[in-house]
Amino acid sequence: MGKQFDLTAFVAENAVENNQTFILTCNCGATVTIMPPFQDEYVRCYNCRSIIRMLLLEGDPGYVIGANEEGELILLPVQGSAAKDLSLLTDYEKKEIIKKAKKNMEKNKDE
Repeated sequence: MGKQFDLTAFVAENAVENNQTFILTCNCGATVTIMPPFQDEYVRCYNCRSIIRMLLLEGDPGYVIGANEEGELILLPVQGSAAKDLSLLTDYEKKEIIKKAKKNMEKNKDE
């Protein structure tokens, strides 16, 4: 059985492959600096002590589409991404990204 973890963070594979230092933000708001060479897929938050599993996503997708408790689609950040920080996006920009993702999902479903 695999290692137990409390949280999962999506990480841009490009950040790891390019040996970039990046900041991983925990749900509690604390940050962990990830420095090359990338050695482990797990880190511990110094603040809340959560074990965070880093899940690498191909390339640098910028954001991941998720859903809140009501089932409404939301954007989740990809850590180490070169994309604009999620907190800096306007509501309009967020809605446009989600709209584009929905369109791509429908297109892929039809293929």
